[in-house]
Amino acid sequence: MLLRDALALPALRLTLLTGGDGLDRPVTQVFVTDLPDPRRYLRGGEVVLTGLMWRRGATDAETFVRSCATARVTAIGAGHAALGRVPADLVEACRRHDVPLFEVPVEVSFREVIEAFAPSVWKQRATGLATMLGRQRGVVAAMAAGARLPDLLPAIAADLGVRCWLLSPAGRLIAGTAPLPAPAARELCTAFLTATRLPTTTRVDGARVSVTAITGSPEHRMASWLLACAPAGAHVPDGAHRPAAALPPAGPEPGGDDVLAELVDVVALERTQADEAERVEQRLADQVGRALAGDGDEADLRARLRACGLAPDRGFVALAATLTGLRTPPALALAVLRETIRTTGLPAAVTAALPGDAPDGTLLAVVGDAASGPTAASVAGAFRDALDVLAAGLGTGRLSVGISTAGRAATALPGLVQEATHALRAAAARPGPVAVVRSDEVASHLMLLAGVPADTQRAFRARLLDPLTGYDRQHGTELVHTLNAFLSANGAWRRCAESLHVHVNTLRYRIGQIERLTGRDLDRFADRVDLFLALRLGGPSGS
Repeated sequence: MLLRDALALPALRLTLLTGGDGLDRPVTQVFVTDLPDPRRYLRGGEVVLTGLMWRRGATDAETFVRSCATARVTAIGAGHAALGRVPADLVEACRRHDVPLFEVPVEVSFREVIEAFAPSVWKQRATGLATMLGRQRGVVAAMAAGARLPDLLPAIAADLGVRCWLLSPAGRLIAGTAPLPAPAARELCTAFLTATRLPTTTRVDGARVSVTAITGSPEHRMASWLLACAPAGAHVPDGAHRPAAALPPAGPEPGGDDVLAELVDVVALERTQADEAERVEQRLADQVGRALAGDGDEADLRARLRACGLAPDRGFVALAATLTGLRTPPALALAVLRETIRTTGLPAAVTAALPGDAPDGTLLAVVGDAASGPTAASVAGAFRDALDVLAAGLGTGRLSVGISTAGRAATALPGLVQEATHALRAAAARPGPVAVVRSDEVASHLMLLAGVPADTQRAFRARLLDPLTGYDRQHGTELVHTLNAFLSANGAWRRCAESLHVHVNTLRYRIGQIERLTGRDLDRFADRVDLFLALRLGGPSGS
């Protein structure tokens, strides 16, 4: 039912006051309210009937209409029994927010309006339900015959009048109706991982996009897929956010709640199949982990690698990882590591079955390539890109990854696992929510720091830097940041001052304060080393 059809019902004698351009908007239901802000009860597409009991002054109309516009209602119907007229400020607010407004005569009750609208609304819903059920039966039959979602989604989305993309939280495109550039994928993943609740709506280059979760196992946002939907005519080219003033006015929700719910049901079928396949893959990967832990000989290891799609005579890179700081099931860490590796496009086996000397909670991944073998640098680069996206969902969590050098053939794997485990210890010593360290990067102070007990590290850092951090908090200064910049500039006064955008004399004053508070002389190389190591032992200052 369109708004123009509703207004044309002769028995109601409804009069349009503003919004003639919106007559072709669909009416999904009728909602009666006298709340000043009914937004939380609206889903979009409603005709909102109000007796204007919320109006106490001329500014109240703006609040009411803005909340309705934000909720994407189709129109507002105003009864004026309480006021004797429809106030001009309400008409103006509706015109300003592009919300059609019609007058309900005093002699027509809201119940009569609802009863007149109901047959068309319910007929539309019944037709939509029958169409949806038929479409879902077709999808189930096609998937049972071997079709996969990337083949089916374009036709389903076109039938529903939307464009959509199915992504992993690391930004990997699983299926979509059109190409999606990396910046746009990153924007959608960030909106998904940081939303207070789902579904949510975000804007990508001005286009309104709905984002919701396709949960799997385990039930955590970082292990879910995200489904993004935009109207069929929306253009989502590069993910660049425009200033708010440049955005077009809010239109209807992309596809609407019913369309989004139907797509979720369809995609959930694919997710169920994917989870079942992952359970099989996990059992095979755990066999590789047990072989590396000493359960079997070289022939067993080679056979188990082949079962995971890894050529035993090609190149390998080993990864060791830990996910800490989150109260989540252990399966989440496996899911995050597995998904991050998928962004590389390389075959891999991910397992929690590790040699006995690995730290508790450590995961192992063996990454291979049937052609030439991956390089540690290429794997690390892909990992950092994916984890930059996933970091938005870590919250208080911390993901540390150690990567070995590349080795040839299955016989090299035990040594590669040891390399990755050592690199993991170095990664765990670095600051920030995500740290990725290659084993060839730790032939430095990082390897020494990784071997120092955590309580010793904390005590050393506190002894040197707590006086500075305390002074910064009390006085609003940046002594820790200044120290980090000074050491990064190798003690070059002018270069450091330029990087901090301060005068050299200001820098000299700050360094004097640092020396006084720490009792160290920054002209002495040994004291510089001590302070440098303290900064590297973690915390924002060492980043």
